[in-house]
Amino acid sequence: MPAYPLSPGTAFRSTHLRWIAAVMLLACGCSANRLPLAPVQAGKASPSEAGGNGTALVEITVNPGVDVTALATAHHATLRNASWRCATLVPAEGQTSDALIDELSLDPGVESAEPVITAETAESRQQSFSFDDGWGSATACLLQPSAVILGLDQAHAIAGGGGIRVAILDTGVAPSHPDLAGHIVGGWDFVDQDADPTDQPEGIDNDGDGRTDEAYGHGTHVTGIVHLTAPDASLLIARVLDSEGRGDMLDVARAIRWAVANGANVINLSLGSLTKSDAVQVALSEAAAAGVVCVASAGNQGSDTPVEFPASSHYVVAVGAVDGSDVAAPFTSYGDFVELCAPGVLVRSLFPSSGYALWSGTSMSAGFVSGGFALLMPFHPDWGQKKLQDRLTSTARRISQIGYHSGLGAGALDLGAALAPELVDSQHAHDTN
Repeated sequence: MPAYPLSPGTAFRSTHLRWIAAVMLLACGCSANRLPLAPVQAGKASPSEAGGNGTALVEITVNPGVDVTALATAHHATLRNASWRCATLVPAEGQTSDALIDELSLDPGVESAEPVITAETAESRQQSFSFDDGWGSATACLLQPSAVILGLDQAHAIAGGGGIRVAILDTGVAPSHPDLAGHIVGGWDFVDQDADPTDQPEGIDNDGDGRTDEAYGHGTHVTGIVHLTAPDASLLIARVLDSEGRGDMLDVARAIRWAVANGANVINLSLGSLTKSDAVQVALSEAAAAGVVCVASAGNQGSDTPVEFPASSHYVVAVGAVDGSDVAAPFTSYGDFVELCAPGVLVRSLFPSSGYALWSGTSMSAGFVSGGFALLMPFHPDWGQKKLQDRLTSTARRISQIGYHSGLGAGALDLGAALAPELVDSQHAHDTN
């Protein structure tokens, strides 16, 4: 297992302004064995960086076995970096990125070619912030309304997710958090290209929105939700977003392949883009073919448009948000692509470095569903995503869709009900013996 250098202790953010911002968001609905590691990539470009000739970069996925260096040379492009069958190319002098994409699309060795597409958490896009109410603890997490309404006590009496690996692709994790001790089995930082996926602040307004580090702790919070739901599951951490909650969709594609290669059974994607990424779609198709369940947050648009990707992909289970009383969250995205909902309002979970925070968004909802899959999988290792998903949706509760007519899937996740048949089966087996 990779050893993570621990970041210095970070003061836990707690201000009345953050509390007010969170409440306003809710009120208005405007707004979230040693493992193989990725090879080190030299000269990685930031998502907004252009080539040396001022032309936008092009990102590609190649077929297995294709020599990406030779491919770049054949198209007179400069190879910026390559790993996990993904690469960034700089167009030749005088060639536009659109022209290079058109040319690459005709190459049989290329599966996808597209401009740089930014990934972002729904919470940073809609400005949903974490805050500390001073009541955080492991016990408070277990007793919060979100955990109670999910039936986690009943579910945990039957299963804990042991033997299952859940990969969380996000802003990283606080590896020193005591609640996660012994549960992280591998990690990779696709932002800084090293084996330390620590969730850490940068103190820089990278996205130019006047705020710094607004997504700091997001990955830790989502990881904590997965762990709360499936406490015996092993965790794989891929840092694909910076502390602003932004990253490159090509790194998401890389991280999906990394997670599959490292034995992930479930991949949590509490992130998205308003533009479809073919690179990610290809990686998701490969994950599905490998039997890996992928879960994505539906988005915090408070509407059925625009639709987030990868939530819109048919390879993922898209999750909307309800509150702790099964009422649809005012900020949740909705539409035919949403499969079911889970708690996403004032969810209490882990926060760097050893603290707790409340956060609202569909990112939180996705974590509960990923954990739910982890609880169910050990009982049915031969079930594919559809059968597993059918169990979760068929046992979902009706929700109060205030202001919504449709588009929130099967209802609210109920893990106590979803796991109940396994308790009946185990008791029956015991009685017949």
